[in-house]
Parts: sequence; C-alpha cells; structure tokens
Amino acid sequence: MAIIEILEKKLDSRKGGDDCKFNGYLEDYIHIIDEEKVDESVRKALELIAEEDNQVRVCVGLKMDISKDAISNQIIRYKDAFKLHGKPITIPFVVYGENNMIDRALVIYPYEEYGYLYAKGQYYCMTEPGSDFVNCKNEIVAVSLKTAEEIFDAYKRLYSVTAGALQRSIDHNEFSDYEVLKENAIKCADEIRRNAVGVLTALDDRTNAIYDMVVKWFLLKKVLYVQYMVNKEILNRVHDGNIRKQRNQAKLNSEEIKFMSFSEMWRCTPETQVD
Repeated sequence: MAIIEILEKKLDSRKGGDDCKFNGYLEDYIHIIDEEKVDESVRKALELIAEEDNQVRVCVGLKMDISKDAISNQIIRYKDAFKLHGKPITIPFVVYGENNMIDRALVIYPYEEYGYLYAKGQYYCMTEPGSDFVNCKNEIVAVSLKTAEEIFDAYKRLYSVTAGALQRSIDHNEFSDYEVLKENAIKCADEIRRNAVGVLTALDDRTNAIYDMVVKWFLLKKVLYVQYMVNKEILNRVHDGNIRKQRNQAKLNSEEIKFMSFSEMWRCTPETQVD
C-alpha cells in the first residue's frame, strides 16, 4: 500500500480519532496554524510548500508505538521503553502527496542541535518490520533543518530524485561518516542525562518529561543500531561480509547510549548526582 493511502486513513480529532492532531490538506492547516505552537522555521516552510502545491497534505503529531519486538529480542536493550503507555512516539509533521504518479512523504522534525538524529530515529521506527509503513522505506525522507528555505528546498527535490538519494544528500551535511554520527548520538544522550535532574525536579508532574526523555534515548539507540546495520561498506570493510559480526557490533554501539533509569527519574531530587 502506498504511503498516501496509509496516511489518509490516520484519523484526527475532527474525525473522531486520535491517531494524530491534524490530518488533511496543508492549505487548511495553514488557516489554523496560529492556534498551534509551531516552530517559526517550520511554519514558514509549510506556508511555502502550501503556496507551491495546493493539493499537498500534512499529518501533524502522528502517534506511533515503540516496537516491543526489538527490545524483547535484545536487538536494542532498553526495557524502560516497555513502561511507556499508549503510542509514545510523536512524529511532528509528515507532509505528503503525489506528483507524476510518485508518492512521497517528508518527515519534518523542528530544528535543534541533534534534531537530525531524532528525525532519523523516527524514520527507522516508522519503517521497521511490523509497522504500517514497513513497505514505504523508499517513499519517506526525514529532515531537521535550520531554515524554512532549507526545508522548502528538500520538499522541492522530493519528487525529482529518489528518496534514498535525497536522504543521503541531506545526511552528508549533518555527518561525514558513522563514527561522527555515533559521537554526536552519545553526546546528545549525555546532555539529556546531565540536564535530567534539573528539568524533572522543577516539575509538579514529571510524566511527560520522563516519557520524552525515554523516547529520545530509545531513538538514539535505534539510530546507532540501524544506521550501522544498513552500511554495506562497514559490513565488507570491517566485518569481511559477516552479518553476524556486524549485528553484534551494532548492538554494542547502541549500548553506548547511556541513560537514567525510569525509577531514577521518578525518584530523583535536586541533590541527585548523575555519573
């Protein structure tokens, strides 16, 4: 099933569903965007895209599960993800449409220093085995870009090249190789850990913040595992074509993402020290 068909079936509250916050024509969303807290660059980019194509659609706040299979099989060792209820992953914006019989979707994660890691993690969660979008890997591009113009440029290229070629082009501007990606993912995870106590102890209700942190650590683990596994150059150069060795190393890479445990986050006080 094409990605457009799948996304069109996602129901927002206007249609009595809770799959997402909004799902419909981007032009219609632009009319209510002032009611939403939307990153300014994303807002401008969406307006540019709507001007370019009045038939394009957008799915806002698409909710997704965390795959329990990957954790149960110890592909990614992070059992705290089991403790999150409902569909804890939220894809901020999925702009989707069709042009010349080509279906495409652009996942937009609002820009932050390590936003591209979260965008890639969300893409890998969207397209993993058992997900609705497992057969749409070649129709989705995921970005976290600083300016509206960069986001708009990615959209304009969406139908002129393959999704894989566009993704690689965008990725090349974010990281030169896997080791750089890994280094940044570890830095990102450590930054969340360092700030966790201050963030959590300032809140009356920690639930949403804890969920957000667990999801982010999971996405970082996911990126380090999958990005390593899809790298054929590493398979051949480092592991002599042995997929089992590559898989074992991918697991070890994923485990380099350090986190606070679920119970620690609930119990921490201002005096709590993070290693």
